[in-house]
Amino acid sequence: MRESRFVNLTSYCIVEYMLEDLGSLDYTNDGFKLLQNDHIDAHQIFNNDGSFTETRNIQDITVTSIDGNRYVYLDSEKVPNYIDYDDKITETSISGYNVTLDKVRFHFISGFDFEDFRALVLSVKNIENDQKTNVFANILFNKDTQSTILTFNPKPLYIANAMYDRYIDVYVPSIKNINEELNTSPTPATTFAAAITPNQTSYTGFITNKPIIVSLDECETEEKLDTPLGIEYDSYIISEHHEAVVSQSNEFDAVGAYIDESAQGDFIEFFLTFNGAFPEELISILNRRNPSNDYIIAHELTVYEQIGSAFVESSRLAFFQDKDFDEPNLFRPVLRNANTAITMSVDYIVRLVNRLNGEQIIREGSLIVNSPKKYGKNLLKIELRDKPQSQNIVNKIYKNNFEATDLFVDPAQDVTQSIGSILPRTRTKPVASTQYIPIFFTKSNISVSNKSTVVKDNNDQDEVVFKNGKLRFVISPFDNYLKFKFYTEVKGKTSALDLNIGDSKYRAVFQTANGKIKIDNINDQSKENLSVGEIVFNIPTESSEEILQSQDRSFFITSVAQDGTETLMYNGEWRKTSEQADVDSAILEAKEEAESKNQTEKKVNEIVQKYTELKEEARKKKPSILPKNAKIPGYVNKKPAKSISTVNRFGMKAPSKIRTSRGNVKKL
Repeated sequence: MRESRFVNLTSYCIVEYMLEDLGSLDYTNDGFKLLQNDHIDAHQIFNNDGSFTETRNIQDITVTSIDGNRYVYLDSEKVPNYIDYDDKITETSISGYNVTLDKVRFHFISGFDFEDFRALVLSVKNIENDQKTNVFANILFNKDTQSTILTFNPKPLYIANAMYDRYIDVYVPSIKNINEELNTSPTPATTFAAAITPNQTSYTGFITNKPIIVSLDECETEEKLDTPLGIEYDSYIISEHHEAVVSQSNEFDAVGAYIDESAQGDFIEFFLTFNGAFPEELISILNRRNPSNDYIIAHELTVYEQIGSAFVESSRLAFFQDKDFDEPNLFRPVLRNANTAITMSVDYIVRLVNRLNGEQIIREGSLIVNSPKKYGKNLLKIELRDKPQSQNIVNKIYKNNFEATDLFVDPAQDVTQSIGSILPRTRTKPVASTQYIPIFFTKSNISVSNKSTVVKDNNDQDEVVFKNGKLRFVISPFDNYLKFKFYTEVKGKTSALDLNIGDSKYRAVFQTANGKIKIDNINDQSKENLSVGEIVFNIPTESSEEILQSQDRSFFITSVAQDGTETLMYNGEWRKTSEQADVDSAILEAKEEAESKNQTEKKVNEIVQKYTELKEEARKKKPSILPKNAKIPGYVNKKPAKSISTVNRFGMKAPSKIRTSRGNVKKL
């Protein structure tokens, strides 16, 4: 799991550096290219063009520096490309290594106008033991590459009253992991860190725990670099240089964010963590260092509802915490569309803030809830099997059993006289008993999708699921208990349909000569389970006899909302007991249809698998000359793209800045 650290580069860009854990097994084995740049005496690495989807750090979107304030675009489609032309740049292929990657995300503020510059260059650098710079990424962002590398964030980042709704992701080798491998390997010369830090005799490696350098260069001028070959290369002149550092380790490594559903009720618990516990000890330590320190915690929660495939923001909560640091914070969201939401997600941003100087430590967390109905506007109602009964309590005065004359004997009491004493006669009270009578259900599986299929029951036996209109079932001239189980199709898979939605009720409708017979579901949890699609209707004998007299065999199941709106869910046909052959024929037809579709899907999947394998082979073998509008991984469209809308949805002309204790800005 990556640990995020934020640094401020400019008034419009924040860098989120996500450090991969030591020993992580999330790695790539794609090849790298190593440049020895004698113009600036530095190393530079990037991936082959076929690795774009995995690292987004390839030659076709990379620049290299040829003096203190000029970059040249390493366009891989130029023949010859600039690396081959420039005799002060030497290229070496690096392959055969499992390299763990860090993720670097450059966040851009909403409303920022990219057209103010000819290009931006986004860089990540580390320092070798001989003080030589090793450039892990030099990404070119201009009109040609913006459509390929810029991504709009469906869940914008909110920091210091500013919204960051676009970002560029770059994956670079994890400096902590490759340095750890170099320092602990019995054969360090065979490690990836040694391969990318060569010197005249062996290798140098990297300075342990040296801060990582991230930078952004603004280029207002684009020039064509003429060559004796008659080939022109694109170059960019730096006008402003912004730089900050990211620490590989610090005292706040043990600070985290916790958010989860509570085990004590239907609400959410969240808090800043220190060493996996509450942060009161950390805040006490920080405040004791300087009497002027005043650390508080800022919490921000953003709730999203998944409606279909879209995530819709439902609510936001932000507040400051200045006490009770040894207790979790409690929050209960209220969803606007709880009945239709598939999932609910809560994004959590927590900041440890020093009010003395504005220094912030930021951590992020998130929570996904797959059953969000309980967070709706109304609490779920529990239907009782037996309605609440009012009990009458009567005080009764009991007489003591003692010797007395007839004068004191209750006339209603049956007694036997015996030598001056009154002996009550023992009465035997009847004992109530309950007899259970079996009920036989007519069970059918039906689907709201237009597809018949076969599913497995609890005993691993095949059961037919009838698509809409294909169900046939028998009605007898007696009481009929009809049990239906609803299914639906989600992403090609048949699954039970949750009918426990709001306060809706369900109705079976039969057409007769005297009009429609409508029967509501029994709403008895001992016989039906709406959450897994099971619903039961009881057709009494008199209704069954009337239905059997009808010439219209149509049958419908409808959903009735609280306002009385009735909508169709499923339709089929009933049959008499003498027409069982029709029911058997419908079952056989549904099985054959399901088998036919399964065979078709199997063949399609085999074709898709074959296509995927061929596509993967093509990705690894990129042709030297790309066809027009070629669409393979790593290809960058050179045609000018439409400029990205820069409408500031919050109307912020001068967004607030984030102050950072580790960052500097240099102007060249």
